[in-house]
Amino acid sequence: MVFVVPLFAAAPPKPFELREGDRVVFLGDTLMEREKDYGYLELMMTLRFPERNVTFRNLGWSADTPVGISRVSFDWPKGEGEMFRVLMEQVKQVQPTVVVLGYGMASSFDGAAGLEKFTADYHKLIDGILALNPQTRFILLSPIRHEKLPPPLPDPARHNEFLASYTKAIQGIAEKGGYHFVNLNFAFENLPKERRLLIDNGILWLDKKENAQSMLGPMTDNGIHLNRNGYMLSAYFVGSVLAGKGFDLSEYEPLRQTIIAKNQLFFNRWRPENSTYLFLFRKHEQGKNAQEIPKFDPLIRAEEEKIAKLRREPAKQTSPTEFAHKPKQSALPDKPATPRKDQPHPTFILADPNLEVTLWAENPLLAKPIAMNWDARGRLFIASSSLYPQIEPGQAQDDKILILEDTNGDGKADKTTVFADGLLIPTGIEPGDGGCYVGQSTELLHFKDTDGDGIADQRRVVLSGFGTEDTHHILHTLRWGPDGQLYMNQSIYIHSHIETPHGVVRLNSGGTLALRPDTMELGVTMKGLVNGWGHVWDDFGQEFQTDGAGGAGLNWNFPQATFLTYEGARRIIGSVSPGSYPKFCGLELIKSERFPKEWQGNAVTLDFRANRMVRFEIIEQGAGYTTKQHEFLRSTNVTFRPIDVKLGPDGALYIADWSNPIIQHGEVDFRDPRRDRE
Repeated sequence: MVFVVPLFAAAPPKPFELREGDRVVFLGDTLMEREKDYGYLELMMTLRFPERNVTFRNLGWSADTPVGISRVSFDWPKGEGEMFRVLMEQVKQVQPTVVVLGYGMASSFDGAAGLEKFTADYHKLIDGILALNPQTRFILLSPIRHEKLPPPLPDPARHNEFLASYTKAIQGIAEKGGYHFVNLNFAFENLPKERRLLIDNGILWLDKKENAQSMLGPMTDNGIHLNRNGYMLSAYFVGSVLAGKGFDLSEYEPLRQTIIAKNQLFFNRWRPENSTYLFLFRKHEQGKNAQEIPKFDPLIRAEEEKIAKLRREPAKQTSPTEFAHKPKQSALPDKPATPRKDQPHPTFILADPNLEVTLWAENPLLAKPIAMNWDARGRLFIASSSLYPQIEPGQAQDDKILILEDTNGDGKADKTTVFADGLLIPTGIEPGDGGCYVGQSTELLHFKDTDGDGIADQRRVVLSGFGTEDTHHILHTLRWGPDGQLYMNQSIYIHSHIETPHGVVRLNSGGTLALRPDTMELGVTMKGLVNGWGHVWDDFGQEFQTDGAGGAGLNWNFPQATFLTYEGARRIIGSVSPGSYPKFCGLELIKSERFPKEWQGNAVTLDFRANRMVRFEIIEQGAGYTTKQHEFLRSTNVTFRPIDVKLGPDGALYIADWSNPIIQHGEVDFRDPRRDRE
């Protein structure tokens, strides 16, 4: 592959060279965080010095600034001093000798008014790292230019003015300190063809009417975050500027995939999920499991040994894979490696003799359904996780998105398809836009099936930077609203920091976010609730939510409402359900002729701890609402754990049963053998 690239940057002090034993750290905002999932910059630096033993660690964090604003979790009210202390502690733990800094995109949304502070904070960061190791060498990367993509994505002209100012400030810091600097705006400039440079075995040049974008397609997914093309070209360019030598990185796919595998292990090492229980204020419950985290270290070293072998004799592969593989066709193996003891089918006590409960699907068609939603074709999409509540060192990251179908119309599912796999505890799912949106770990993903076989062949990170301090609080309850926005909830322990083409959105506790996927506008519509695990709208656009821990039955929500628990709230809105209630999960409004007249408009929700289902009458009262609760289903089987409920295309209620004797998250050990993972 031959790249057409304009090569320009401030002249470096001298060609950059990695030394034997160097420890390279990538530090920055989303530019650096997502590099771990592509691996091209590390691949380029690895290939540059194949005989030298160099380790790489990625400490990037979405929407971060040079003082570490995205890293403080529960300490966010304490101010920038605590933010910076946490950032320096993270750097200290990996003891870098080389730091690649990739800040600027998140900060640039502060505009001209934020430039002076950004510059001062950048100097403070470098000084802090030098205080840890005065011999640290630096490579400073500019933020990328905001790429102009077709409407309705925003016109980047004004933002690019700010980005140019921040780039100039970073270049000034580099020149003053004698550090290497690379201006990553290369892919967006139209330069005359006289700008040419002989590199390796070809002349790379830029025609007046062509740029790298027109040659290779868009460099970003949304204007500000690089895609595979962008990261590959960026890495090639960085190598060319720093050392006068680039590599056709598309030829080294096995090595890149090994780098990505190592990066994922390190991510689970330094940013483990459930940090609330492992290290923070609830460590009295699960702190003993913190001993698992260092067990990632030998796994990381094993991947680095593979990298060392591949970098010396790299196996070439000419087609880089953005989507590494297609999933298997079956959700579970036909014959489990160890005998599985199936749980008995639950029996039910029904309040109305006209109600009937039937089994629609069970193992091996599915396993451990966390969330579900129907698509327009009448297929049921399910987020399935056996890793919950915590991945173990060495455990394959193999959670799945399943599609269940009743192909013969007999009222039972008879076909399952693994739509996507390789996931880490997916907790939210919503079909749409030609595929399916999935909330998992720190990301909102979109999977797409382009060839119609029911299996995703495209994977895109829509948003990143969601918190993972507690895996039963992470991004969940994905719903299309009546306004066409994609709504999603997070719970009380989560702290999210998200870059969008319109700016940075931060939510430091529970609440609801709404995304317009076509424009990438993201906003916080509600703050509060402990566990907002149910969310619906009625025919008039009135919005209701359940709370899985706040003691409230049903909450009447509206834009910018603030409920129980949000720190610093001036006012707290109470529930529309008088009394105290257990933990509810899932929510659906009855609009079906299969149910009695008095049920119409009622809210159905699930008491997963008491193995029962209830409905709430919603009654107008003055300018608001009140409710009345009715239990209509209960089971004596403690393994019946209903956690999601949806009206199906046939008008029946479909209930996702977690089927587990153990459902407590922090109160029962992560590794309790009674937890059923099948």
